[in-house]
Amino acid sequence: MKHSLSIEPALGWTYLSREALARAKAQMDEESMGVRDEIGFLTIHQRYADHFFPGTSVLHTRARYAVFVPWLFEDLAGLTGPAAVRVLRERERELAGRLKDAGESQVIGGRVFPNPSSQPPSTVYWNALAVWGILRSRLDGRTISRAQAHRLLKGAGAATDDDGQPLLSFDPPFVTLPDRPDSWRGGPIGLRLSIAEAAFLRERLAPLRRLGGDELSLLARLVRTGAAAPSGMWAAEARAVAGPDQASLNRAQQAASLAAVGRAVYDALLERIVEVDDKRETSTRHRDHLAAVVEEHGPVAAKLEVDALEADIGVLPPKLRIVLTATKDWMASKSANSAPLLDVYAGAEARKGPRARLALTPNGRARRLEWSSDEHGLAGPLHYRWEQVSTLLNDLADAE
Repeated sequence: MKHSLSIEPALGWTYLSREALARAKAQMDEESMGVRDEIGFLTIHQRYADHFFPGTSVLHTRARYAVFVPWLFEDLAGLTGPAAVRVLRERERELAGRLKDAGESQVIGGRVFPNPSSQPPSTVYWNALAVWGILRSRLDGRTISRAQAHRLLKGAGAATDDDGQPLLSFDPPFVTLPDRPDSWRGGPIGLRLSIAEAAFLRERLAPLRRLGGDELSLLARLVRTGAAAPSGMWAAEARAVAGPDQASLNRAQQAASLAAVGRAVYDALLERIVEVDDKRETSTRHRDHLAAVVEEHGPVAAKLEVDALEADIGVLPPKLRIVLTATKDWMASKSANSAPLLDVYAGAEARKGPRARLALTPNGRARRLEWSSDEHGLAGPLHYRWEQVSTLLNDLADAE
């Protein structure tokens, strides 16, 4: 007699570890910037962005999600484990639909609704809630997980971690939140903050220090002005409130410009290899753009002192540092030919292994077949999440 083994598909829910969330955050930062970071310039982007604007993410949309998420968790007090995850997932999906119905355009999950988002608000804003002091820390100083927050809400502060240690000293996971509007449990709801909600967020953001430091962050200084966002990160209004970060802000601009040149160099090198080594017809779009980028960003980029950059944001990966110095030297030479930079850039991209495109190998050739000069976006400077920070500041200023 033959016996068959039937395996039923299983559906489960899980919360990511802090390490997995950190990896996912880095990947989402990269993808949300619309670039592939072959050379490593996003290391500079992420470190400066965290330095100036702690807790922010390129996935942030509107400030009101910073109160929406705690409200959702408190609404589910009493549920834990898979049941809590399942209901939270549905509540976040429903919220996306209600916001869309209200005509909002910056809705997390709005593009995939009625399906649930793979990156819901509780994932996107969890780190911000911790950094901004809305989500309390564990007794050991670490950030509690979303699963632990559910347990704390059920156990009135007596929850323990997986080792049996208390998570908090009989405190709820969130600080005292502003009152929910009447529309929270039904009816139209939008993304505009109420006056009370904006005051709550200002209270949490105004004392925000640099990560690992005692000085006020640039985000805190901007929040304290009570004004809408300056016209740009390098605008006079931003520099005027930067305080001890003024020099760092100048270097961040120089690094952003140097990254623009470096990205353009990479694309030009790749375009040249496709034409010269692979013998395939391609446009000169990125080589032409390199000349324009050097003209626009070169004067600012040339001023960057790499030692001072590392004093701001920590030691860079060695190959990235070599790329920065070699690119500066190349700009100083006034050469229009980027080919001498190939070895340096290929060496930095080697960390991608078989996915590296500059490599003159069969794998490199295969990867270049997937690349189209005309479809690949043109290189630009680092932005340090300024768009998201601007939206946050404008939301605070526009509360009603």
